[in-house]
Amino acid sequence: MTKNVSSVSLRLFNRDSFPLITFALLFILCAVMMGADYRYQILKKIKSEFSIATSPIIYLINLPASIFLNTKNNFTTKALLKDKIKSLQQSNHILSIAVQENELLKSENKILRNKLRIKKNFDVVGITAEIILPNVRNGHSIITINKGLTNNIKIGSAVINNAGLVGQVINISKNYSEIMPITADQYAVPAIMNNSKENAILYGNGNGELEIPLFPASSSILINDTFVTSGAGGLYPKGINIGTVAEIKPTKSPKFNSILVTPFSQSTTYTQITVINLKE
Repeated sequence: MTKNVSSVSLRLFNRDSFPLITFALLFILCAVMMGADYRYQILKKIKSEFSIATSPIIYLINLPASIFLNTKNNFTTKALLKDKIKSLQQSNHILSIAVQENELLKSENKILRNKLRIKKNFDVVGITAEIILPNVRNGHSIITINKGLTNNIKIGSAVINNAGLVGQVINISKNYSEIMPITADQYAVPAIMNNSKENAILYGNGNGELEIPLFPASSSILINDTFVTSGAGGLYPKGINIGTVAEIKPTKSPKFNSILVTPFSQSTTYTQITVINLKE
């Protein structure tokens, strides 16, 4: 069976004539509305009122993307903070090392300044050395230093450091020397009170201190008074610090007191020492 095909073609517009009047009216209406909107901002007000209703919808639409971006930024920020903390810890470690090096340089500079001051004040020639082994031999304290005959160290030379008198050289080898500290029980040094003309001999007691067994009770002496080398005998320059009075005890004789002196310098106070010889 054959299907009939219509010979009439379809037309987009059914009217034969153009609606000029309607077009003109719509054009005029659009122009009036645009002018009113331009003048009174009507569209903005409409959008503002309309956004109250649409904002929740827009928020819900954008919520998954916002959560994703915030989570990503959070993880990125944590990673950056961890890297920053690690970097700051490394910087802090480097700075702490630099501070220690600076303190070491300051300490060495202070030591050198004091050595120069000692040479100037006491008119001495000094040989710098380091204590490498404070020790005890046969019940007696011995200090070993890293200088000897090759460095022109001499037996009997006085030894000092920045705090004061350390002791006296008693044995020498090629590269090492041994020092008897001022607190050894065989040690004796001529001394004078720093604030008077009272001369005395200070003896080491083997217990880290010095003593004056018989000091005139008539002489004025107080706790914390200072004793320095008197220069008698020519071995020690005059004025090197020895120690301070720690205790004044009466003896069996009312004419004398026993004086206990705490030394300024101990064998482990400083590693740097100076072996001195008086200038001839």
